[in-house]
Amino acid sequence: MRWLEAILDLWLYLGLMLIGISILISVGAFLRYARKKMSDGFMMIWFVISIIVFILGIILIVNGYSSEVIVGIVATACALLLLIIFIVSSLVSELMMKVRELAMQVALLNQENDSMLQQINKLKEQEKDV
Repeated sequence: MRWLEAILDLWLYLGLMLIGISILISVGAFLRYARKKMSDGFMMIWFVISIIVFILGIILIVNGYSSEVIVGIVATACALLLLIIFIVSSLVSELMMKVRELAMQVALLNQENDSMLQQINKLKEQEKDV
């Protein structure tokens, strides 16, 4: 009977770990969005994924022991992979936002350059007239 209690504890710990990871993902996504380091779309995707992982954790806790321990191992591996994917997608999102900002700056610099060239051409025309 001790082994059955150990397995039940394992499922409880796996469920709690999934719930913890889902909370970390949702809070992390919100904080990165609030700091303008993640776009809206990525934040919503990660929020939905964290809800799904949270529900899976609750299911593991409520159902308790199942004959297939492999399910718990796969769930844990998926949760850890989700955490890694979250980090990578937040970095990609941050880079996308930086590229957008740089494109806006380049457009402003090009506009400023064009206006300066027009002023130079006007000055050259005035010199020719004098």
